[in-house]
Amino acid sequence: MSETSKIFLSSHTIELRVPSEKDVQDKWTNWYNSQDKTRFNSHGVFPLSPEEELRIVTKKMKDPTTILLAIYEKNTDRLIGNACLQNINLLYRHCNIALTIGESAPFTAGVETFALLLDHAFMRLNLIRVHDSTHEKLLNFVKMIGVLGFEYEGRAKQYYIQDGERYDAIYFAVLAE
Repeated sequence: MSETSKIFLSSHTIELRVPSEKDVQDKWTNWYNSQDKTRFNSHGVFPLSPEEELRIVTKKMKDPTTILLAIYEKNTDRLIGNACLQNINLLYRHCNIALTIGESAPFTAGVETFALLLDHAFMRLNLIRVHDSTHEKLLNFVKMIGVLGFEYEGRAKQYYIQDGERYDAIYFAVLAE
């Protein structure tokens, strides 16, 4: 992993870059240890050291079925999150998409990130489907990415348990067509 982040994809307000060790050790570990930032995902359950986070990211970067990128704001050059296409299946032509916004950023940063990743998935990887799931409390985000063609596909009942409450997982997907 290089020390300088290289731009891989770029849009109006964000750049998706190859993550550097500094990105991972300075920011990502804090995000994934934060109970607030991980409230609606599977991170933040076990404590994570910077060395362990770097090991996880290094392993993902070597995985040929994963594209993991750091999200930077163009105008400030500030690292705000990370995103990836994972479980890329070139035989059945689909993958999962994932996003973490760890710093304060416009809500549209996530949509822009998804748009860049979708374009790459459909136009460069020649996939036909991109899908994933999220916590039911993030249903507004799922509705917002509807502008990119994502559609609600269903629920997994009582998928998460947090603070003694049970929550559903929301499934969403978009097809290349």
